[in-house]
Amino acid sequence: MTDNFVFGYPKQCLRCASFSQNGVELRVVPHIKQGGNLRIMLIGQDPTIFNQPERVKEVLMLDEPNGQLTRWLKEIFGFGNFQAITLYATNLVKCSFAKPPSTSAEGGLKFLKPYFNNCKEYLENEILNFRPDCVLTLGEPAHKLFITLLDNRIDIPDSMKTAFTGQFVRAIFKGFEFDYSPCLHIKTFRVAEVYGESVQRFKRGISSYFIKNNGAS
Repeated sequence: MTDNFVFGYPKQCLRCASFSQNGVELRVVPHIKQGGNLRIMLIGQDPTIFNQPERVKEVLMLDEPNGQLTRWLKEIFGFGNFQAITLYATNLVKCSFAKPPSTSAEGGLKFLKPYFNNCKEYLENEILNFRPDCVLTLGEPAHKLFITLLDNRIDIPDSMKTAFTGQFVRAIFKGFEFDYSPCLHIKTFRVAEVYGESVQRFKRGISSYFIKNNGAS
């Protein structure tokens, strides 16, 4: 029996137990949806939610067919397009916490950094094993931490407002290339007046990307 799921997400891990006082626990599994040749990887921040955290069984709760994020993905991809892609969802930090990182006094990004440093080897393996055509990160902390892994990170803006343009950039990780775009957290996305036309450009960019690349390996 392997200690990891098919693409490298851990089935068990105690790397953070020695220093964490935050009720850290690995209890969520990755989400995989088989489809066509176009391979999309979604990367969330961590699996902790505010209400009823025990409800989270799979990453981003994508096992719920009528869940909020599932409906949103069908909306931005288009239902037929969403059904046609092969989708893999993971988190930067695999473990759940007693409280969401955003509630910490130091702020979510600073709170997550040491956990991400312990977890990033898993994510690196997932990228190399799944070999996505396209990666989307959800939320600014996920974007900021994810790009630290890239060979060409200096080419990608650190700020979400600057990076979230609706255009995909070519990212390089250990010599492997894929298209990349950060995306606003779903709650921000729905009330994103500050981002103006960027939200509409992102929706159009996703649709155009699928049309251009569907069937590519």
